[in-house]
Amino acid sequence: MRPLTKLAARTLAALALACASAAALAPGSEARPARRAARQGASAFEARVEGFLRQSGYEYGKVKNNSWYVNVAGKELTRIRVLVGAGANSIAVGAVVVPKARLRVTADSMYKMMKLSYDLNYVRVCIDPDEDLLVMSQVKEPWLSQQEFKSTVERVAAAADRAYAEMRPFLDAP
Repeated sequence: MRPLTKLAARTLAALALACASAAALAPGSEARPARRAARQGASAFEARVEGFLRQSGYEYGKVKNNSWYVNVAGKELTRIRVLVGAGANSIAVGAVVVPKARLRVTADSMYKMMKLSYDLNYVRVCIDPDEDLLVMSQVKEPWLSQQEFKSTVERVAAAADRAYAEMRPFLDAP
């Protein structure tokens, strides 16, 4: 396995930020016991997500606490690295489609991305803080099961593959 690339690490940071913002607690000293309980719950949730990964049959690796990657074969992209980040009560699953250096952002490419975002159910197409094109989905804990986890990973991988194909006219050569 290749080590995690800088691009994937940045994307994982964006996914972690999405999870953290979804699980943010109100500030204040009275929140400390709640934070401790949230951390304990988060570690149980992390163990549950890791169990989903083991049962999924995917080739995967751990990036750091609460963060993994899954390698999925695609049709347009030979290998799609799907990143999974677990927050206190939700997961974010995403994949970098095109790094900033290769994407020509024009009115036409933005129009294409907006149409694509509409077409992809339960997955959004977005540009992260580093200006890379990515696809991502979030699932809250109450709806997360082994089947939903695997479906989300497959949906994100399929969306990345389709987004790459749709955005190909707007890509510069590697």
